[in-house]
Amino acid sequence: MDDGHTTHRHDIAGLRAALPGLPFEDDPALVRQRSRDFFWFSPILNRILRNKAADIVARPRDEAEVIAIAAACARLRIPVTVRGAGTGTYGQGVPERGGVLLDLTALDRVHWADPARGARAGAGARMMAVEDAAIAASGELRMHPSTKRMATIGGYFCGGSGGIGSLPWGGLREPGNMRGARVVTVEETPRVLELRGEDCNLVNRTYGSTGIVTEVEVPLAPHRDWRDAVAAFPDFMAAARAGDALARSDLGPKFCDVLEDTAAIGLPPVLGEEAAPPGAHLLLAMLPPEMEAAFATLVADRGGRVTLWANSRERESDPDATPVYECAWGHTTLHARKVDRSLTYLQTLNPPGRVLEAVEWSWRHFGGREMPIHLCFIRYEGEVAANGAHLLRLPADDAAARARLAEIIAAHEAAGIPVANPHVNTLEDGSRHKRVPGDQLGFKASVDPHGLLNPGKMASYVPVIP
Repeated sequence: MDDGHTTHRHDIAGLRAALPGLPFEDDPALVRQRSRDFFWFSPILNRILRNKAADIVARPRDEAEVIAIAAACARLRIPVTVRGAGTGTYGQGVPERGGVLLDLTALDRVHWADPARGARAGAGARMMAVEDAAIAASGELRMHPSTKRMATIGGYFCGGSGGIGSLPWGGLREPGNMRGARVVTVEETPRVLELRGEDCNLVNRTYGSTGIVTEVEVPLAPHRDWRDAVAAFPDFMAAARAGDALARSDLGPKFCDVLEDTAAIGLPPVLGEEAAPPGAHLLLAMLPPEMEAAFATLVADRGGRVTLWANSRERESDPDATPVYECAWGHTTLHARKVDRSLTYLQTLNPPGRVLEAVEWSWRHFGGREMPIHLCFIRYEGEVAANGAHLLRLPADDAAARARLAEIIAAHEAAGIPVANPHVNTLEDGSRHKRVPGDQLGFKASVDPHGLLNPGKMASYVPVIP
């Protein structure tokens, strides 16, 4: 297995000579640090990617410098891996074949934010900064990852699928959730393209392999004065039924997650044992303040009790508190791994029309110790569904881990529960459809004819120009 350095040799000296005055970083320790994301959530990806690193980090200060770097890399045939904050978990920000790590975090200007036009920002803008600008204009982001306080909006736009807000609005790829993207091509004479509407799907979930996105435009929702809510249940399926009922209710939740007790092991230290009682199955949500009584009734009717009701924005700005959304989605795995490093995760879809049936099947066959159940309720193609972001214990031996993972995936798919495998490092293998859409392949051929963008991630792509 190549280590990202010994096999690949790139003309980094020629690159620096061609771009005098541009900010580069070549200290090996810093380059290695910036070449990592949260791939270590997966023990399988950790073995594959832990020794991969770029040769150099470039940190352009504006789009003109991005264009200059893209042109030089095309001429010298140097791979380019685009990076934001590095909060992804699939190794999508790890340079598998060395080359340039293109850090876009200096492109952080928020160009505008208003509820009518939406928000437009540089790809490196922190999502929290965009949210602050939106709130100042009486709006808010429709959706964001659990890493909102760290993630960049470009990284989420290009690598995300949904998150907090996907219950009312669906995933990023649902019509209307992405408005525009400005894309620089990697050619000897780079072009700057403006994608609008559904064409934004050409760069979504491709992890920088279909163009260098320098600006994004997203819609906003009207600002709400949200409340963080937690409820505890003695029975898992009661918690799941409460979550399903809340997701289908008119209480207006921004998100709703349900955690089996064995999936919630990392939350008592974060939320406190009063809000997250050890051994309880938990429901996490954000709700409008006027829904406090209705939420308490919904929970009590299913055998639970409300353990937290607090102002979301105040918790978000309090350095001694944790917003509940930072206990949901991918953060659930992060917190659990602080307690038990043997845990990893698996992503499933409990499909519309049979959500609770699918959830109960997974819970009865694998829940408890081997696959602690974690549900993220979403709107999928207009209907309520639930993403499974389950925790998972795999054998320590690599071959045994791969074999058991394959068995669990096969069992779910035979039961009609699709799986997106987070333990692989190509777009094709990680997709539920096991392929890259043809429009994304065609677009990559246009914007990256040499195959220099994040090479290795899109296995089915054959460079147009060697």
